[in-house]
Amino acid sequence: MTRPPIPFYMLCGSLGAGKTTLLMRLLEHWKSAGQRVGVLMNEAGEVSIDGPRAGTLAEQVLNLAGGCVCCDTKEDLSWGVAQLVRDYGSDLLILECSGLADPSEVVDAVTDLFTARLATLERVIALLHPISTEESSSSAYVTTQAIRCADELILNKRDLYVPGHWEGFKEATLKQNPYARLWETSHARIDPAALLAPLHNAKRTVRTNVAFGVTRTPAPSTRASYHPIATTIQLPGPLNRQRLLGWNKSLPKAMERVKGFIRFAGEPELQEFQYAPPGQATITPTTLLDEPDLALVLIGRGYDVDRCRAELLACVQGEHTIQA
Repeated sequence: MTRPPIPFYMLCGSLGAGKTTLLMRLLEHWKSAGQRVGVLMNEAGEVSIDGPRAGTLAEQVLNLAGGCVCCDTKEDLSWGVAQLVRDYGSDLLILECSGLADPSEVVDAVTDLFTARLATLERVIALLHPISTEESSSSAYVTTQAIRCADELILNKRDLYVPGHWEGFKEATLKQNPYARLWETSHARIDPAALLAPLHNAKRTVRTNVAFGVTRTPAPSTRASYHPIATTIQLPGPLNRQRLLGWNKSLPKAMERVKGFIRFAGEPELQEFQYAPPGQATITPTTLLDEPDLALVLIGRGYDVDRCRAELLACVQGEHTIQA
């Protein structure tokens, strides 16, 4: 029996804006309502860092790791939608885009003829925070594209910015997209029911910068020029806590995001590592259903990959003794 298309929600925004935190709040809301949610997690690294967290609440999680869904894993998106709808019987879908992904390309991917038979793009939710507007900043590019595509604009991390800076960011955001609803939050604290409530504003004359129904020129196979370097560093063993803290303090300014799961020598808890400027890195004990890959994913532009890798691996307990 043919099933009508199910709702598809897209969560996008710049690196470190708090997308996974918001995703967890939405998943709690849907789970409490008895809905079977299929999650598509797109991460730039070779291993999924956020997928295991979503798996504690979602009915099914498919990881699109190893690159951006707007280019590297774009073809996997339609396959993932089909699997979640046909094989797992999801009631609704949500995609968390990589913080490197161009949202307009993702909108195009989920509205092609094949995918549209299975899922309907219900809402584009953009989670943003004030970042550098330099042309070389990948976060600035992604933020601009997310603003243009969004139905819901959530300005997050208000607690970290002075009022003048925040108001300037808010004003600039509204100029780029006067149609979307605007929310101001800290720690992605928002009422999911209010966020997901039906939109009653007038229909837009132009949906986004994506032209639907128009034949597109095939995208080049090369990665978009704004993409920074995403490096996955697998950890062969538990880390020395003091060495890692020292490594953390030496992260270059060009580093835009670091996240992953680690263990410390002599400590039983699994730890989640999160870093996104302008805040400080956090290391928090966590519990997951399954043991994740122990690895850190580094995302930035122009940093010394080999040096960062070598210095991180030197934090593995016993490495100094081996190298001596």
